[in-house]
Amino acid sequence: MPSPRTDSETPLSEADLRTAALERLKKGSNPFVNRVTAIGTAEETILAGVPEFTANQLSELLDIIGLYRTSKPTTRVYPLLGERGSGKTHLLYSLRNELRQRAAESGEESLVIVVERLSPDMDAIDYLLWQIVNHLLAQRGEGGRMLGVIAGRLTARLLAEALRALPPHQRADLIPAGGFWSKLRSGAGKAQARLDAIDELIQRCDSPHPNPGMLRDACDKARVKASVAVTLVEQHLERRESKDIVGWFRRELYGRLARIALLDDRVPFEELHMGDFDDAPENIKKAGNLGRRLLDTWLELLAVLNIPVVVIFDQLEDYLRHPNPEQEKRNRLFFTDATARFINELRSVCVLVFAEKWLWNDMLRETDPFARDRLVQEFSLPGRPAKREINMPLKVESEIVLHLIRQRLRFQSPELDFTGLTPSFPFDGVDLKNFQKETTLREYLLRMAKRFDEIVHKSAPKKKDDDPEVVELPLPNLKVRLAELWRENVATAAKQVGMEMYFSTAFIPEVQNALDGWLQCLLQHGLTGAGTWHKVELVTDTKKQQYGYLNVIRTNGPNAPGIGIAAWFGELRVKPYDLRQRIRFFNSNPCPIGTLVMLRAQPEASLKGEALAEYEKAINAGRDVRIHQYEPKHLHSLMAFTPWQQAAVAELQTARETDPNADKVFRDYLAELSKEILGWVDSWRKPDVTATASATSVKGAKA
Repeated sequence: MPSPRTDSETPLSEADLRTAALERLKKGSNPFVNRVTAIGTAEETILAGVPEFTANQLSELLDIIGLYRTSKPTTRVYPLLGERGSGKTHLLYSLRNELRQRAAESGEESLVIVVERLSPDMDAIDYLLWQIVNHLLAQRGEGGRMLGVIAGRLTARLLAEALRALPPHQRADLIPAGGFWSKLRSGAGKAQARLDAIDELIQRCDSPHPNPGMLRDACDKARVKASVAVTLVEQHLERRESKDIVGWFRRELYGRLARIALLDDRVPFEELHMGDFDDAPENIKKAGNLGRRLLDTWLELLAVLNIPVVVIFDQLEDYLRHPNPEQEKRNRLFFTDATARFINELRSVCVLVFAEKWLWNDMLRETDPFARDRLVQEFSLPGRPAKREINMPLKVESEIVLHLIRQRLRFQSPELDFTGLTPSFPFDGVDLKNFQKETTLREYLLRMAKRFDEIVHKSAPKKKDDDPEVVELPLPNLKVRLAELWRENVATAAKQVGMEMYFSTAFIPEVQNALDGWLQCLLQHGLTGAGTWHKVELVTDTKKQQYGYLNVIRTNGPNAPGIGIAAWFGELRVKPYDLRQRIRFFNSNPCPIGTLVMLRAQPEASLKGEALAEYEKAINAGRDVRIHQYEPKHLHSLMAFTPWQQAAVAELQTARETDPNADKVFRDYLAELSKEILGWVDSWRKPDVTATASATSVKGAKA
C-alpha cells in the first residue's frame, strides 16, 4: 500500500492518480479475462464476485435446503434457470461456500453431491449410492470430516439410548471397580459415584453436535472402556432392530459407524461397502439389489440426523450435448427418466438442476407426461408465492457493474490505492454505456477484458463500422486459456484425490464414469489413434454393484466384442473378488469384450496369493486379461477431464464468435491432451504376446 500523504505534500491531480494506478495495473494480469467458472477457479470467483447480484436466488436455494433439514419433504427437482453466462455456476460455488460456513459455525451440515457427468448407460440411483459412499470413505478432506460428523452424532444418540435402557446395577457394572473407585470408602458411595459418571456420560452424548473425539473423551472421563461402549451399542441394536433385511442393514451400518466413532476403526465400515456380501445371512443374500437397500439405509439415517442430501446437476446442457442428434435425444430422455426415478423411488432428496432456460423448456415438451408431471411440481417457501423454478436475474444493474469492476480489481491488484479514482476506473462513462448493451455477466466480462487491455496496455483496437464507440480487441488466445483451465482442474483433482493411491472400491463407478466421458469426447471429435472406434459405451451390471461398471471400446465393429477397461482399487487388501467379477463379463451374452484391461496402481508382478491365482487361471483359460499400471498423474488427469471439458466448451463457444479456427484449436489441444491414453488403447488393440507365451509355457509344462 502507498504511504499516506502528509499535509505539506501537494495533492495529486485526478489525472496523476489515474496514471499512477494504470502503471500499477500494467504489472498484473487482466482481472476480467476469467469469465468461465470452473472447479479450479471456485475460490477465486467467489472472492472476485458480487454477492448482491444473486442474493435473492442464493437465499431461495438455502431455504429449500433448509426444508430438508427441519422437516422431511418428498424428493423433488428444483430448477435454477438462466442464460448461458448468467452466473449459474458462480452461484453454485457461492451456495457450497455458504453451506460450508454454516456447518462450521452452527453445525448445520449438508451432504452435497455435484454430479459431474452421468452416462446414459449407468443406473442413476445406483450411481448416487456410490457417490455418497465414496465421498464418505475418503480419508481426507470434506468426505472424511463428514463421516466423522455422521458417526459421532449417530453413536452419541445410540449410546445414550443404550445407557438409559440399563437398570442401575448394570450401569454401575460398566465401570471397573479398581483404580480411582477403590479410593471411595463406602460401597454405597462407590455405586452412586459410578451412576453419576454414567449420567454425565449420557449428558455429554446429548450435547449438540457430538463428534468422535468428544465421545472418546467422555468415555475416558467416565472410565468406560471404548470397546465396552461399542459392545453396548451393538447389543442395543440387536435388541432394537428387526431380523428382516431392513433391520440387518441398520445393525450393520450403525454398528460399524459406532466402531469408527469410539475405536477409530474404519476397516469393518469399508468392508461393508466393498460389495461382497458373501458372509451375510442367506435371507439377506437372496433379497436382491443389496446396493439399493444400502442406499435406502443411508438416506434414512441422514434424514434422522437432519443432514440434507443435495444432488446437484450443474450446466445441464453439458451433460446432454452431443454432435449426433439421436444421441443427444437419448441423453435428454435418460436425464428426465433418471430424475423421475429419483422422485419416485428415493426419500427426502433435494435435487437442484442448473440449466439454460430454453433447454429446460424443450426437455419438458419432449418428455413423456409421467416424467413431466414430476419435474414441474410447484414448491412454496416461507414468505414467497409458490413457483416451479428459480430464475437468474434478467439484467445486470449499473450498480452491480460498478461493484464487479471494483471487486475484480481488488482481487487481482490488492495493493492498488483507489483514493481519488472514479468508481468505474479504469473505464469511463462511454465504456459503461457500451457495456449496457450486453445481457449476461459473461458478456460483460468479455467486453471489459477487451477494453481493459486497450486502456491499460495502449492496444490499437479495431473499431466496428456500425458503432464507432465500441472497440474490438482479439480474444485471449484460446489455446492458452484451455491450457490454463487444464492446469487449474488438474491441480484441484490432485488436491482432492491425493498421492497415496489407495482408494475404496466405492470409487470405481466415479472413475469409470469419468473415463467414459473422456472416451466419448475423443470419439465425437474423431480422435481414435491408429484405428477406428465403432462405439464407446459404459456396460453396467447392477448385480455386481460397484464391480459392475466396465468401459468398452468396440474397435472391430459396433457389436463385436471390444476392449474392456476396469479400475482395480482396494490394493491395500487385495482380494480376487474384484477381478473375478470383471472376468465374468467374458461370459455375458452377448459377450461385450475380447480383452480386459485392469487399471491398477501396482504392477502385474505385485499380484500374490488368490489374486495371482485368479489372474493366471483366466490367462490359462485363453482370456486376454492384462494389468496396466497407472501413476497418480494419470488419475488426476482423468478426474480433471470432465470439469475441464465443461469449462473448455464454454470458452470454445465464446471464441467461435471471433475466431473461425476455434474448433480446430480445441480439437488440436484435445488431441495433445489425449496422446498417452490413445497410445494405451492402440497397444491394447494388439495381441498380448507376453500373456500368450506364458499360457503356452504353462500348458506345455502340464503336458
